[in-house]
Amino acid sequence: MKKSLITLAVAAVVSAPMVASAAEGSAEAEFFGYTQITAAIGEGQEGNAADGLRFGADSIRLGYKIKHGKAWGMLQADFNKADKSGYEKDNSVIGVPEIIKDAVVGYKLADAARVQAGLFKTPIGMDFANPSKQLDITKRGMESYLVLERAAGLMVSGRELAGFGYDIGVFNPAQRSGAVNFGTAGDGSAYVGRVTYDMDDTLHLEASYGTSTQDSGAAAGADDYTVFDLAGSYKMGSMTFKGEYVAGSNVKGKAGYDESVWYLHGGYAINKKNEVVIRHYAADSKKADGSETSLGNTYIGWNIFLAKKKKDARIQLNYVVASGDTKTFTGVSKANGYTSDVFLAQLQVGF
Repeated sequence: MKKSLITLAVAAVVSAPMVASAAEGSAEAEFFGYTQITAAIGEGQEGNAADGLRFGADSIRLGYKIKHGKAWGMLQADFNKADKSGYEKDNSVIGVPEIIKDAVVGYKLADAARVQAGLFKTPIGMDFANPSKQLDITKRGMESYLVLERAAGLMVSGRELAGFGYDIGVFNPAQRSGAVNFGTAGDGSAYVGRVTYDMDDTLHLEASYGTSTQDSGAAAGADDYTVFDLAGSYKMGSMTFKGEYVAGSNVKGKAGYDESVWYLHGGYAINKKNEVVIRHYAADSKKADGSETSLGNTYIGWNIFLAKKKKDARIQLNYVVASGDTKTFTGVSKANGYTSDVFLAQLQVGF
């Protein structure tokens, strides 16, 4: 099964642009891909006995984008996710295999209304909305475990409305979210809304809210998961400032289990080839029994750009300092956090 999925994905990615370009000779197609190879030194995660130098990969992506008049589409595969089937224990389909990151088609009615359908990112999370090839640090932060992640659905969006924009979508239950482990398509849904404001390339603000609902046959005491996000960024010359707050309620459907993550980020471009960054994450987890724990991660980083297009070739070096309840923190955001200091490095090459 796994080999068949990989073969299908490769064939689709390679052949689709060729077919599209041939159709009436008017389609615009773009083929893209990138690989992120990583290295780490230090425990990083609690219970990790391997604290020496080790290598891995974050993303191994191939995909294409296609535009035909006002219609467009995208397919993106991550071969680093080929071992995740997309099936629950009862063998019922909850979504396409996770090797498929995006499979979406859309149509632009006007600047104020663009509709898209398929599998794609739900509109919660400013940093989550950035492709992994454009992140300021080597890893996605702890807040990404609280957003609704990718889901299959339909969304209407608008931009260029005197600086304002919006996204409104309805999706299948957000099973790919780290804060959701319930919901069956047709017996549960996710609903998301976001408003944005942009002032040229200088200022960006956004606020969003979403929920993923339980099944009709959910266990007694189970509740819908809800999440709220508030974020912004500001650029001033060579400096970049960012901040985001994400708060989830009824994590994993457990009433009274709330968790939040915020971060503050500062970056300074020394020149076109070098940028230094610092980002601090703070996570807080409250259980229904009243217990509360917290975890902090501070990233100190250096981004080295090796190509004219920064995303095409770069090296990222991060030292992460862990703080707070490093031995007792049990929140879901721990999965994307570190409970011990660690050095991270990533080499990215793409096209």
